[in-house]
Amino acid sequence: MCGIGGVWTGRTIEAPEACASQFGEALAHRGPDGEGFLGIPADGGPAKPVGTSRDLARMGPLSGLLVHRRLSIIDLKTGDQPMGLTPAGPWIVFNGEIYNYRELRAELQRTTGAVFRTNSDTEVILAVYASWGISGFGRLNGIFAFALYDAARRELVLARDPVGVKPLYWASGSHEIAFASEVRPLLATGYARRDVDPESVAQYLFYRFVPSPRTLWRGVHKVACGHALRFGRNGTQVGEADFASPVPQQINPAGDPADFLAPRFLGAVERQMVADVPVGAFLSGGLDSTLVVEGMRRAQASPTTFGIGFADTPGVVDERRPARQAASLLGTRHEGIAVQRGSYFSRFPAVVLQVEEPLAEAGMLLLSDISGAAASQLKVVLTGQGADEPLGGYPRHQAIRLAMLLGRLPGGRKWARLVTRRDRLARFLRVLGTPSGPALAAAPFSAESPESCGAFARGCGAQAGADAILEAVTPWWRRSEGMDDLARVLYVDVRTSLADDLLLMGDKTAMSHGLEARVPFLDLEYLAAVESLPGPSRIPLWRRRKWIQHGLARRLLPPALARALAGPRNPFRTKLAFEVPMDGWLRGALGGRLADILMGGRSMLPEYVDRMYVERVLASYLTNKRQSYRTVLALYVLELWLRGVMAEVPVAELPAA
Repeated sequence: MCGIGGVWTGRTIEAPEACASQFGEALAHRGPDGEGFLGIPADGGPAKPVGTSRDLARMGPLSGLLVHRRLSIIDLKTGDQPMGLTPAGPWIVFNGEIYNYRELRAELQRTTGAVFRTNSDTEVILAVYASWGISGFGRLNGIFAFALYDAARRELVLARDPVGVKPLYWASGSHEIAFASEVRPLLATGYARRDVDPESVAQYLFYRFVPSPRTLWRGVHKVACGHALRFGRNGTQVGEADFASPVPQQINPAGDPADFLAPRFLGAVERQMVADVPVGAFLSGGLDSTLVVEGMRRAQASPTTFGIGFADTPGVVDERRPARQAASLLGTRHEGIAVQRGSYFSRFPAVVLQVEEPLAEAGMLLLSDISGAAASQLKVVLTGQGADEPLGGYPRHQAIRLAMLLGRLPGGRKWARLVTRRDRLARFLRVLGTPSGPALAAAPFSAESPESCGAFARGCGAQAGADAILEAVTPWWRRSEGMDDLARVLYVDVRTSLADDLLLMGDKTAMSHGLEARVPFLDLEYLAAVESLPGPSRIPLWRRRKWIQHGLARRLLPPALARALAGPRNPFRTKLAFEVPMDGWLRGALGGRLADILMGGRSMLPEYVDRMYVERVLASYLTNKRQSYRTVLALYVLELWLRGVMAEVPVAELPAA
């Protein structure tokens, strides 16, 4: 797990040593254990790795530069980067882990006679590319984002893992491209501008995040999940490849799906424990994280676990208690982190800037805090993230199932014409009124229509906004052809809201502390098994939500813990995801100031979002206690982002508690 960046141009890089230094400094938190650089001569000579940015000044004119900041986890002695097979062969800077690298290494040795100089997964990626080309990236079971310089073709290749666990940004100019794990180095070096894209604002208003390949910055893109981009010798894009595995053929396994998935899940956890350093876990006491820790225990590990919760907020579950109970039954060394309500909200703007892209997620700061605590002792943790999207574990997934069923009944879609101020009901009615197609995959995300969000984004327009909103889901809908409609909706969900919202939040908050957070529920072998199940079997109307995870619990957890988490009544906790008293704060301490923050004299939001829309959302929220806080939170986060990122207002001057 590391930070990567670089530049590739058809001309020469001006002051490459200063550029490299800026990249390295901006990415230092992602890789505190070391740094390395690769200079690519403009005359076509062999690329050369160097240890410091100052060494680049002695190489003469450069047309390419790769930067690496290392967090040492696998092959601590010989795994330094940039890494190449030979001076004239491909070179790579790599962020992530390949869990099946040992199996691939053995296969390459057996079938191609490949010789390896290190014990690292990085060298295996190079050998995969040398033997099988870009299509070979589909054989990599891991979380990754990397840049690969192909010296023979004078090309740069950027690739991102099939689920999008690791982000990779790029920006192009005249005959040049710059890329990085984060946007900061692109802004610091001037390769990205502080300029907002109106169509991406429309996407944000609809999804409450910006799906790949867009970002809110005009001209800054994310590599899409499971894709590789090729850039030729003049710095222009010459190709794009979708290397991800084909959509799994759907099956109906005999018996309970939990019997089919349980051994595959344990295999995923064991694979993701590969490391040359200790591996811990986040443990909330909920179903998903507890299953992960049990898998670790079965793999002969006694991990250190970490939980977090609010200690001083009446009416809010202190998540440390169920975490302690689960840790006691699992026999882990556990640490609970207490968060004080007042300090949390005063620090919230800082985490918005830390995550870089605006996300309407109340738990961002909790993730950052627990990551900081874990990073003081470990470099790697396993988490329960990604369990729900593939298996339809959220209430909205059950609502989608019901709406799709009702929509097929005679006259069922006429109810979609109802008008409601309730966010969840409005989204349900939108699904009810949407026929099969990409629009069906988008419908659950917003109570507003795509056209409305386009009209609300200033400088965009209704049709342009609607096109951008559907553009985000259409490739994934087409890619999932052959699945039933419900399975296709879940497939799209994983590669949009999971990849560019929750996983992005998880990466940025953990890596800000130099911590690698792994996601066994998204192990590619296990995910393929889950996605082979028909949608209705994952979300049957007559069973409890998360019924397959409950089945896994009954098969895998100690009996007392299984009864607590998967019994008819749950004495530990309900399904929560880092519960934060955000609603009480927005209606209470911040409620009287929200209008001024979002629409006052210092607000930047009216430059980009229609004022009447903001007024309507705010009035509806403050007068209706049943209205969800998420749209208001999305507008608040966007305002913080506009001030802090685009206008560079110091974090201490951003509006908070």
